[in-house]
Amino acid sequence: MDMNVEAGKSGEIEKKKRGRKPKADAQKHRYMFRLNGKDSKRFLHMFERSGKPSYSAFLADYVLNKPLKVVEINKSTIDFVMLLSSFFAQFRAVKNNFNQMYGALVRNFGEEKALEMIQIVVLSTREFGLLKRDFEEYVTKLREQITNP
Repeated sequence: MDMNVEAGKSGEIEKKKRGRKPKADAQKHRYMFRLNGKDSKRFLHMFERSGKPSYSAFLADYVLNKPLKVVEINKSTIDFVMLLSSFFAQFRAVKNNFNQMYGALVRNFGEEKALEMIQIVVLSTREFGLLKRDFEEYVTKLREQITNP
């Protein structure tokens, strides 16, 4: 009779099971990641310090048992910051335009007439400046609230 087959009680021929017994909860899920040279050295150093028998045991312990820091990127916040940046650039542009307008008025009409004409713009510009200051204070408070929740 062949070594791989054995006769059962009923006379049927059964194959012998070979190899090791299957585990109840086999680890068959695999994940892969790539590292650059610097990160690879850091990973190996952390692995050596851990004392774990294998890379997979080290990674599983580190990923599943250590708290992960999750950083959420809020698109609306990024858009808001970009709009603020352009808003402050517009404030600077208004200042430059104001100075250029005053220079043009002085050249064309003289300083006295330019001062009379510019007074109309000065009042609205002063209100605009106060609004800008209030807005900057509001943004500073928001930044503090975001960074120190």
